[in-house]
Formats: sequence, C-alpha cells, structure tokens
Amino acid sequence: MSQAKAVASKPKGDDDTPMTPTSGMPKRIGRQLYLIGLSVIALFALELAIEMALNDNEPTSNVFILPATIGVLLLLAFGIVQWLAPHADPIFLPVIGFMSGLGLVYVRRLNVHDNGITVDASIFSGTGGRQLMSFIAALVVFAVVLWFVKSHRDLIKYAYTLGFLGVFLAALPGLLPASISGGAYGSKRWINFPGFAVQPAEFAKFMLLIFFAYYLVRKRDVLSVAGAKFLGVQWPRAKDLLPVVVLWMGSMSMLVLERDLGSSLLFFGMFVSMLYMVTRRVSWILIGLTSFVAGCVAIYPFFDHLQLRVRIWLDPFNADYVYGDSHQLVQGLIAMGSGGLLGNGPGAGHPLEVAFADSDFILASLGEELGMVGLIAVLVLYALIVVRAFKTGLMLRDQFGKILAAGLGFGLGFQVFVICAGVTGLIPLTGFTAPWLSLGGSSMVANWVLAALLIRLSHESRKPWQPGYGLNKVEAPPEYWEKQREKEARERAAVEALEQRKVAAVADNPTELVSLPRTQDEEADLTSSGTREESLVDLEEPVSGSPVQEYSSPPRHSTTDVSPGHQPYAEGTPQDPAGPTPSGPQSYGQPSPASGGPSHSGHQWPRFSDDTFAGHDESDSSQHRKSEGDTGPGDNGSHR
Repeated sequence: MSQAKAVASKPKGDDDTPMTPTSGMPKRIGRQLYLIGLSVIALFALELAIEMALNDNEPTSNVFILPATIGVLLLLAFGIVQWLAPHADPIFLPVIGFMSGLGLVYVRRLNVHDNGITVDASIFSGTGGRQLMSFIAALVVFAVVLWFVKSHRDLIKYAYTLGFLGVFLAALPGLLPASISGGAYGSKRWINFPGFAVQPAEFAKFMLLIFFAYYLVRKRDVLSVAGAKFLGVQWPRAKDLLPVVVLWMGSMSMLVLERDLGSSLLFFGMFVSMLYMVTRRVSWILIGLTSFVAGCVAIYPFFDHLQLRVRIWLDPFNADYVYGDSHQLVQGLIAMGSGGLLGNGPGAGHPLEVAFADSDFILASLGEELGMVGLIAVLVLYALIVVRAFKTGLMLRDQFGKILAAGLGFGLGFQVFVICAGVTGLIPLTGFTAPWLSLGGSSMVANWVLAALLIRLSHESRKPWQPGYGLNKVEAPPEYWEKQREKEARERAAVEALEQRKVAAVADNPTELVSLPRTQDEEADLTSSGTREESLVDLEEPVSGSPVQEYSSPPRHSTTDVSPGHQPYAEGTPQDPAGPTPSGPQSYGQPSPASGGPSHSGHQWPRFSDDTFAGHDESDSSQHRKSEGDTGPGDNGSHR
C-alpha cells in the first residue's frame, strides 16, 4: 500500500485517536529551566539543614558545592534533551533530576560519621561520592541511549534479541555459584566483581518490557479472542494461555533459583498488566494473580527463605525475630512512627539504626526526618512520572509505543508500590530499591535508561506530525482528518451547486444552451483560446405538447460572436427562443449531409463561446434571420 493511501485511511478505533495536534506540543523550555532551578534551590536548603544539624550549626563549603554540582549535571542533561529530544515532556527531566539529587544528598547524609566520613569531606568520598560517580555514569548512558534510539519504533527490529538477552540476564545470577552471585539473606541477585557488583535484573527489566510490548501487539487479536464464560467473566481459550504459562514458569524459576521474590513478582506483574491493557479482559488479571499465588503456595513448604519472609511479615515483633531476622523491619516501622507528621528535621533523626537505610529502607529514613508530609511528597513525584508515562502512551500514534509507554509507567509504579508495601509491612519484604533514590550503581544507571526511553517516547508523541514509512508509519492526528473532511465537504458542495444551476437554467427553456458562472475549479478547464465547452442535461418533461424525447448532446462549437436571434438570458429569467419549434419527434445532433452539421426543419443548434452563445453557420444563419426579420450581422464560426 502506498504511503498516501495509508495516511488517508481512517483510524481503527477510538483508542487509536491521537491527542497531539498537527503542529506538535509546546516545548516549555522556560518551564523546564524554572523547575531545574527550583530543584537546585530545594536541594541547597536540604543540604544546609542537614549540615547545620550534624555540624553544630556550622555549614561547610559542601553546602554550595554539592547542589551546584548537581545543578550543572542537570543543565547538561537538559542540553542533551534539547539537542536529541526537544519535544519531550517538560516534566520528566526536572522531576527525575530532583529525585536523583535528593538521593545523593541523603546517601551522603547517611554516610556522615560512618566509616570515618565527616561533614567537610569531599563530595566524592564515601558511599555518597560513589553514588555521585554512578549518577555521572548514568547521565553518560542516558545520552548514549538518546543518541542511538532515534525513534522508539527502531527497537522493534531488536525485540527478540532484547527479549533473549533480558531472559539471560535475569537468570544468570541463579545459574552462577553463590560465591559470585550471593547476597543478603541468601538471595542471589548480584554478580560480584572486584570493587563493585552489578544487579542484572535491573537491566533485564526494560529489555523484557520492549519484548513484551512487541509480542503483545503482534498477538493482540489472538489473545483477545473470547472463550467460555464462567462466573460472569469471559475467559480466554485454553490454547491462548501458553504465554502466561511460560512467564509463570520463568518467574517461579527465578524465585526458586535466586530466592528473589521481588524480581519474579515484578516481571510477571508487568506482563500480565500489559496483557490486560492490550486485550482489556479482566480474566487475564484473575488468571495472573491466581497462578502466581498458587505457585508461591506450592513451593512454600520447600524453601526456608520464603517461609522466613512470611513469618517476619505476619509477626515482626515476635520475640524470636525482633532482635534478629525482623530487626530491620521493626526498626523501619519505629523510625517512621517517630517521624510523625512533619518529621524530626533533616539530619536530626537516627536512620543509621535501620539496616540498609541507604538502599532498601531509604523511604523509612526519609519518613523519619521529613515526616509523613515529606514522604507523601516523594510518592507524589513518583506518581507524577507514572501519570505522565500513561499520558505519553495515550498521545502516541502507534500501538507498540502505546503499550511500551504504559508498561514503563506501570513497572515504575508497581516497583514503588512493592517497596512502600514492604517497608510498611503490607506485604513481605522483597529487597527492591527505590528508583533514583537508593544507593546502588546498577539501579541508578538502569533507571536513567528507563528515563531516556520515557523521554524518547514523549518526544515522539509531542512532535509535529509527519507522514512516515515502514516502521515510522503512524496514524495521522485529528486535525488531519478534520481538514480532509472539510475538503471533501467543499468539493461535494461545489458539485451540487453546479448541478442545481444547470437544472435551474434549462428547466423552462430546454432548447437553449446557457452560460453558467464558472467556479474556481472550472477555470482550469478553459481551452487555450479562453473558451469552455458545456452540454445540456437530459430533459425530464415533454416539449410544447410533444411526447417525451431523448436528446443527445449537441455538437460542440467554438466561436466568438453572438447570433442576434438567440440572445443569452440570465439564470432564473428565461426568454422564449425565436424560431420554429419542432412539431414532432426530432433527433437532435444528427449531422446534415449538406452542411456537415445538425439540421432540424431549418433550426440550427446555437454555438457558444465562454460567456455567450454564438449564432449558426453562415448559410443557415441568413435564412434563419430572414424568417425572423432579423437583419443583424451573420456568424462566421465553423464546426469543430
């Protein structure tokens, strides 16, 4: 199918109707700079309060150095976005940048007076300095992803490659010996290298998301087929359950081999949620939840670490666990409870009493010093990113982009929910880290890759629309269809008006040709001599008492004079023609052997020019004028 026809086709449904106008969405450069500046000011105030609390009201130069460094890095990221994705959503970069800066400030605060680090130490020292280096590396990877991924549709070519690579990275720690991949509480989520460790599941997350989006768009029609109806719910066919079974087995394998409840729950939850978004069938949600819970119940008796997590969750204050296995959860709950509504103040709490306060339980640390208000503000920022991701999906014009943006938004929101629910005791602990906040180089780099994908998707959704080919072919925005409908309506109105004028002109005078006003489209039909050719419409009533006749189109003529015996008349004011009226059935338009033109009892069809009708040929015109008593000049026109 040619591109012109593909672009002119109508959208498939209401869910495919894009929200972006043809001219694109505004860039909001000033708003982005304002939000970045506001973020730097907030980080400066927070760092000032922390140093005054930790250093007896004597702030050091780091109060200016650390926020200024973060501000410069955010401005560099802003320049990269304006260069590679200028139409991106103006909310993503400032909010994600502020979250990363907040994590840097608090990781450094939790490292002060620990391992010999003081307030006036260099910003590159300790775990805070390591996190700052991870932030710089994450921005480099962020720029590389934006540079190579010119359009999210380019990822379709590598969907299966990314899918296999994601499965390999997710399963690799479980296949390695515990000396290489061992972690806290018996989990095997890391690959340890000299001096640092990498968590492959963080990178496998968005690779599998890309594969899920491509696969579900390709299989959308098959997975949407309805099967049997049971308990008021339309269930899918049994043969369509294979993808869910494969993902369920993979998630259970991760839970068994790696003892990682969080990653297995996240991957399976992302797939089931995207499956629901594609098919809009609640039955897939019910199947996913039931199968995952059933799998956990089935393997529960055989795995001690899963049993321990459940016992801690059910009774964290049990005397058998409170000073041992459940100590982390209990101290986190006490920390958030002591913070109350407004918190103890930045730097005034005791978050170091909580194990892994700078990674798994950083939300508990924030809750202690910033209170419930500060913690809710952080959650609102997460929610803002998730909402903007879903809005980006709605604005995109291709199904792959829609599902990918929605999957990224859901994955981020689901991860934050699992973290908050684990810290507050709503569900068992999973060991997840808060995106952009928690300590961890893998988490920082992987989540900035996620930010690059969101910014690329938002740029594609907000930029001015242009027809594309192949993978870049997208649905046209609403303005395009509106213009097409207006153009078609104008063309139909012009044709109807022309037909009405023709019918009105010949209604009372069927033997006369009339000159009609030209429309703008008819100007192009003029001949090189400036004349136009027209023909009569078929008569619908008999002429002067004669039976209904069928008239063929008269021969066409080209002349410049007007016969005095046949003056043109204005539309709507008919004039009786002079000359004999046919008294019987006539056959108009038959050529005469003598003159080469039509003849009917001495009456000749008039010839016309662009605006007026001409007379007859020279011989018949003189005879016709004599019969009418007309002495006007003759016509020297010739037949064409």
